[in-house]
Amino acid sequence: MLKHINPDLIFENRTEAGKKLAEKLLESCCDKALLQNPIVVALPRGGVPVAKPISDLLHAKLNIMVSKKIGAPFNPELAIGAVTSQGDYVIASYFLDMLNEANSRDEKKWDYIQEQIVHLIKDCQEKEKKYCGGRDTLSERLYCNHDVIIVDDGIATGMTIMAGIKSIKKQNPRNIILAAPVISHEAFEELKEQVNKIEFLKIPQDFIAVGIHYLSFEQVSDEDIKALMN
Repeated sequence: MLKHINPDLIFENRTEAGKKLAEKLLESCCDKALLQNPIVVALPRGGVPVAKPISDLLHAKLNIMVSKKIGAPFNPELAIGAVTSQGDYVIASYFLDMLNEANSRDEKKWDYIQEQIVHLIKDCQEKEKKYCGGRDTLSERLYCNHDVIIVDDGIATGMTIMAGIKSIKKQNPRNIILAAPVISHEAFEELKEQVNKIEFLKIPQDFIAVGIHYLSFEQVSDEDIKALMN
């Protein structure tokens, strides 16, 4: 644990965080009738062990939506956007502004983005099919008239979440609730107008990374995900 991190901002693991988040969701959302016929949608990998206790407590169906970040052409570790298994994508506004600066488009960078979108969407769909055992997760009416709870283990930039919100909104859900144990101030401000409610446990004053808010933050394996989904 980093010494400058307040112990009150630390979770034991994703499952413990999910249980606490589930209790808060049940208390706050039921008062506002936001949990009628709910479906919990986890963003793998880390979102699945957080989402499982939520779906259990709410007696809600647990689904997965795979969303992957688009890395910058000059630095693949820098996220400039994200895509989902549903075929939707978002690109960071700052990156679009940079490409369109001085009214000149960098065709090579645009070609790179288009190639990444096509490649990553296919990758997302293959991953989702693997996790769900071939179950249909791409139906255009899967979330229609449902209260949808999108869950991740933490939200830093919000790129993958934004792509997920875009995909789910197309299906006309009744409400969209975003749930995460920890979220940055920047992501909260970016996302609060895109959903009906954001439920979180911690919003650190100085957000560094999701992982430092967990004592145990081990990689979630494909086998772990499949076990939680069955």
